[in-house]
Amino acid sequence: MSAPITSDTTLLTEHLTYRPAALIDDIINSINILAFRATDAVEKGLLRADPTNLGFQIPPPTTLEAEKAGRDIQENLKAEIENGVHQLETLLEAKIDKNFDKLEVYALRNILSVPPEVREWVRLGHYEGLNFMLDPDAPSSESISLQRRKLRETQKLQALLRAETSRNDATVTSLKALISNQGVKKEEGEHVKASEPPFAFLQETGDLRGDVKHPISTTASFALAQLPALKNLLQDLEPRLTELQSADNGAAVSEEQKSWRRERLEFVEKETKRHLESVRGLELGEMGEVRDGDWQGEGRTLGKGEVEDLERVVGLVGSGESVDERA
Repeated sequence: MSAPITSDTTLLTEHLTYRPAALIDDIINSINILAFRATDAVEKGLLRADPTNLGFQIPPPTTLEAEKAGRDIQENLKAEIENGVHQLETLLEAKIDKNFDKLEVYALRNILSVPPEVREWVRLGHYEGLNFMLDPDAPSSESISLQRRKLRETQKLQALLRAETSRNDATVTSLKALISNQGVKKEEGEHVKASEPPFAFLQETGDLRGDVKHPISTTASFALAQLPALKNLLQDLEPRLTELQSADNGAAVSEEQKSWRRERLEFVEKETKRHLESVRGLELGEMGEVRDGDWQGEGRTLGKGEVEDLERVVGLVGSGESVDERA
């Protein structure tokens, strides 16, 4: 029998930390276990008892017929004991169910209940000091959802900032490598002079300390200190400028001096133009532009007599007559 869930049941469950009906169920289950053990002990005791004490006379096994009769009596005795124990168990269970149902109803109504006169005034110990009045600043489901969205967006922004910081650190490391002037270590641990970074001269200030009282002298000294490095860079650029100039003047050189890249480009352009003109039937200009379908410029002006002759020819063609017959 399950008790209906009411406010008293909820209050007692919170106070006792278990359902009131669970206590009654545990009591009934314990009684059922004891009843089962009792009937089982009765059955085992009767089976071990002497049949003569139970009112059965078993003849001595002198003959085969007497021995067979004795076995039949033993089987009948066992069947009657089992039947009797089953009836006892059924009767005992019926009495237990009837009486303990009464116990459950009585306990739930009079023991495991809250009196009506104090029902509205009961306050559990773990609710002491709590204010159950509606607070306008109390968090709601909407405010909690908003805070969760803000937290997710903040986490995304943090991840983006960390990635950006990592990229900036890598960029700073690359920039420092352009002005770093540290040697490279060999496998034996010795330092050798590596190729000088392109902007290493910016750190070679010499004896300059930034005299704020004489800024012009300081600037001039710094410029003079950088002249050797700039001269070295200029000397390194001269052969490269020569190569670039020779590459730009490739159109003016002879056919023997053309680079293979330029020859390949001219061949591809020539064959492409030939394919478009012969296979596709396009009319291309000098620079490769398509002229078919475009305005080709003004043609010869027709005279008045030529226009009349053309109109007469069109009229003859429409009527089916020849020019000689018309004449």
